[in-house]
Amino acid sequence: MIYEIEELCFSYDARFSLKIPHLEIPREGITGIVGPSGSGKSTLLMNLAFLQKGSWKSFKFCGKEVKPEDLKSLRRIVTYVSQHPILFSTTIKENLSYPLKLRRIPKDVVEKSVYKISRLLQIEHVLNSRPWEISGGEAQRVCIGRALIFKPKVVLLDEPTSNLDEENESIIEKILRDISTDTKLIIVSHNKHQIRRLCDTHFVMKNGMLLQNTQR
Repeated sequence: MIYEIEELCFSYDARFSLKIPHLEIPREGITGIVGPSGSGKSTLLMNLAFLQKGSWKSFKFCGKEVKPEDLKSLRRIVTYVSQHPILFSTTIKENLSYPLKLRRIPKDVVEKSVYKISRLLQIEHVLNSRPWEISGGEAQRVCIGRALIFKPKVVLLDEPTSNLDEENESIIEKILRDISTDTKLIIVSHNKHQIRRLCDTHFVMKNGMLLQNTQR
């Protein structure tokens, strides 16, 4: 299991609380979390990305117990992709290369990695464009590419196709299936049909709680 969690709790205020008695997520395949708006899907995803800190009885990642002081370092090996594409105002090429430059990867390796990921995501033609010059589907692919380029252990995607047309949704779903052979993906969505199509295992959420775990 890549995540093994017991008694995870998180609360913004008295109006909402996340309560997960037990959660196990396998290392292989795509895992989905489905449920209506406000059910806690994104909150759970943010906790799995170590971007929010709840409380827990036990929280294991890759078999090792997570301590509160570990969260910062763990954010370097998992990555979160927001529902709404967030890009820097620089070129698409510079957006893609940013995580590698941050890690001080040699320039020649950065160049090769950018072109490799851009071919995979079918965005070579927009590398010299700015974010406002590309489509919503292309922007979402850039965000996915920027998340993948440094080869994280887990990529967590929040509603990856919710604002896209059918053509772009189909393109991104195929890309996600292709990359899931090498990278663990966890996806949250309100679209139960998409979760069933894409995911090897999925959880149903409602009112901050997991209701069931389903395998394909």
